[in-house]
Amino acid sequence: MYAGRTTALLITMVIFSTPASGDESSPGEILKKVTTAYKSLDTYKSEGTIISDIDSGVAKIKQETSFSILLKKPNLYLITWTQQGVMTQAGAVWSDGTQPYLYMSVLNAYSKMLSDEIALGGATGISGGAAFTVPSLFLSAFKDQPSPFARLIDPQLEQAEAINGEECYVISGSSAASKKETFWISKSTHLIRKYSRSLEAPEGGAIMPELTDEQLEETIKGLGQEVTEETKKNMKQMMERASAMTKTMKLKGLSTELQKNVSSPELDVTDFEFTPPKNATLKESLFGKDFGGSVIP
Repeated sequence: MYAGRTTALLITMVIFSTPASGDESSPGEILKKVTTAYKSLDTYKSEGTIISDIDSGVAKIKQETSFSILLKKPNLYLITWTQQGVMTQAGAVWSDGTQPYLYMSVLNAYSKMLSDEIALGGATGISGGAAFTVPSLFLSAFKDQPSPFARLIDPQLEQAEAINGEECYVISGSSAASKKETFWISKSTHLIRKYSRSLEAPEGGAIMPELTDEQLEETIKGLGQEVTEETKKNMKQMMERASAMTKTMKLKGLSTELQKNVSSPELDVTDFEFTPPKNATLKESLFGKDFGGSVIP
């Protein structure tokens, strides 16, 4: 599942529907306004929760992630989270505009990351998605990537709903990875207030994007590993296992992300400082052999 969320950064399907006459406005027009709204902001701040109800066919699991987001253009960010469910884990991904870092409590370690894109991509799955949904629309690291809406196939405008008292457009559609994804978009600000995705694969099964050799090598470098024939082979095998697992597990359930206390305050570079716990180890890589990496003296 985590691999599926990370590789979602590479999905390049850009399909918008044409509405029937009489609609208030088309899904495509609304989603364009959302993209424009995030581009117009200089800062973004929110808190929220992501609740995932997972049915693997063998067991039912509930996972809850609490998160906070601070963003400032072009490339300052601090995203922290705490997750409870099968296990309790916390983490953070941050940058003061000069160097991105990723911290994972489950490893009791943190490391420098090669790029913002790699840092935020690595944090996407383990944060439950908090490091992607809004940051992908806001930060310059994603300027060459399709927006979260790009993967929607034939998006439809549903009945409007209020989220925390704020009237919202509701737009949904299937995607290459999910049977149904839904966005609740504020009618007054055109910012996302809620997002949900079915954990069930779309009809015909989930489509995992294939990495080019260049993307494969950049991913390996970004994870702090040396690019060799062996590491490339291992990465390809990991992607193949993730794809096979996605097809065989037949996951069902729903993941729902709620953005609360949304604002655009004045932020200084010091607001993006994060201090890992005193006993956390600085490593060359969080994703080395056996996810251990080597400790920096």
